[in-house]
Amino acid sequence: MKSINTLFVSVLAGLIILLLSTSAYSLEPADFAKDYQYQGAKISPDGKHIAMAILQDGMRKLAIVSSKDFSAVGGANFGERQEVGNFYWANNERIVMQVWVNEPWKEEPSNYGELFAVNIDGRYGRMIYGYRAGASSVGTKLKKKESTYGWAEIISLYPQEEDEILISSTPMSEGGERIPTVHRLNIYTGKMSGIVAGGPVPYANFIADRQGNVKLAVGTDRNDEKRVYSFIEDENDWREVPTESFGDGYYPLTFDESGKSLLFIDNKDHDLDGIYKLDLDTGKKSLLYRDDKVDITGIEYNLDRSNVYAVRVDPDYPTYVMLDKKSEEGQIFKFLLGTFPGYKLNITSRSKDGNLWMIYASNDRSAGGYYLYNKKTNKFSLLFANMNHLPANSLSESIPIAFKASDGVTVSGYITYPAGIPETQNVPMITLVHGGPMSRDFWTFDRELQMLASQGYAVLRLNFRGSTGYGSKFQAGSKKQWGSRVQQDIIEGTKWVIQQGGISQDKVCIMGSSFGGYSALQSATMAPDLFACVVGIAGVYDLQMMFEEGDIPDLLYGKSYLESQLGTNKQLMREFSPVHNVHKLKAPVLIAHGEKDVRVPIEHAEALRDAMEKHGKKFEWFVKDTETHGFYDETNRTEFFQKVSEFLRKHLK
Repeated sequence: MKSINTLFVSVLAGLIILLLSTSAYSLEPADFAKDYQYQGAKISPDGKHIAMAILQDGMRKLAIVSSKDFSAVGGANFGERQEVGNFYWANNERIVMQVWVNEPWKEEPSNYGELFAVNIDGRYGRMIYGYRAGASSVGTKLKKKESTYGWAEIISLYPQEEDEILISSTPMSEGGERIPTVHRLNIYTGKMSGIVAGGPVPYANFIADRQGNVKLAVGTDRNDEKRVYSFIEDENDWREVPTESFGDGYYPLTFDESGKSLLFIDNKDHDLDGIYKLDLDTGKKSLLYRDDKVDITGIEYNLDRSNVYAVRVDPDYPTYVMLDKKSEEGQIFKFLLGTFPGYKLNITSRSKDGNLWMIYASNDRSAGGYYLYNKKTNKFSLLFANMNHLPANSLSESIPIAFKASDGVTVSGYITYPAGIPETQNVPMITLVHGGPMSRDFWTFDRELQMLASQGYAVLRLNFRGSTGYGSKFQAGSKKQWGSRVQQDIIEGTKWVIQQGGISQDKVCIMGSSFGGYSALQSATMAPDLFACVVGIAGVYDLQMMFEEGDIPDLLYGKSYLESQLGTNKQLMREFSPVHNVHKLKAPVLIAHGEKDVRVPIEHAEALRDAMEKHGKKFEWFVKDTETHGFYDETNRTEFFQKVSEFLRKHLK
């Protein structure tokens, strides 16, 4: 562990300089490949210091600065093989953080559940949990402790305790199916208490009340079914909460400030999620809010997570609904919504006295910036902004769209036209397919989208059947339909946008990552005359291979998940697999993959390559031997963006 009082001085000197050039700027693919330099900024409880993760030479390092003059105070730098993960202020002088490990054979760091703690001046740093916690610690004479071969998750920062936090500890296992236990952990010595509560179910997430008392556990069994348990303090044991009274979307959030009512998400007797309150004494359940079009996509907690003051829904643009306008956080957040119209907002932290607030704000043309709000002076200071080398007027706006699919179901999405292009000019288009399929596209900043738009392409993103956020029935629409209804939504949406005008109909490409890579290839085999080229990134190309390769089959619920999504009909899976349909392809393909991908192993890309060669199809190959599921390293991402740009120019210009 190194003390870094001067390590970040050169970087910190430029933190508050925002480059807001409005002059003409020629954007290159490499401009969008740059890493986000500032991440997770949080203010200390006493408001005197700000902690943030800074990406320097591709590594996350912790920097602590004074909130008064932004002078460097300290931080943490683990060296070449490790970097700072998620971090938290445990008290005014000490920060607890995850340790991410960089393996020489892959670019993306791995989290092995270790916790490290350090003082703000960089002293007394030590591993307080993990398999290396017994190793010597630099800058401290604290007694060496034993290692723990487990995975830690922080449950509560114990606001009433200065030297302890509450964690769950899960023994190491290949599939993660072992049962976690709950312990108190001393942030100075690393000493772990005896078992506060034993976990009742694998993959358990624990929920504590405001005082740090464990109240609830939510986990997943081997059938991919959610299991919920309530902790009975008098019996020091768990009691399973019957799921019959809840819907498939049931998920506990937190307890209110009194600790007597549980706030939770549920869709019982309704297609859409709502947020509810359950009185634990009377059993009375009351609906606090449900949107009439979409599910709840975001929860705004107060800082000790003892209440929910707002929820976010995304029918098109992000929309916030206030649930608690009287609390301090609620009042500040309502004020922020008026101050930052057209932005997604998050309060990352606040000082204990309620005067200083750290705000993160972003939108479709801003990667986001951290603002410090002083309540007494009613002033904002922009501290750190990501991707600030990109002039806002050179970036493109995302416009919500919706169309009726052939079966009458409404499918939503976003269209983004290249900035500065006359409305009367037809432009080539990229249909950019999201992963999942249980995911969705949002009105947000997307580096890949903006890179494509900067090169003169319109970009279409569709929330096809299976996407989250549009109700349980819509989400279930992808089950056993990966190669049919889902792709029909994508194909029909692409055709619908072309029909609206402004698109060169013979210059359309389809591109996606993971499930999006699968869809790019599968859609191009189903509509070979629609797409002029295809880009598949880390894609699934053989559905049967999903049961044999990768990390999903090794998970406790992996087989149940795959059978639920893909079914067991091998002939249908073969029909839905791009490797068995390449003979239908007319468009050239760019196959991009990471050789160390464990979610979708390289065997998928190799099988597609072999099938393309067998049928004499045109393709290009882009594989990085140290990347996993995507392109994490900035240098590799730069090279990939340049490769995509050249590939598209070759086939669409």
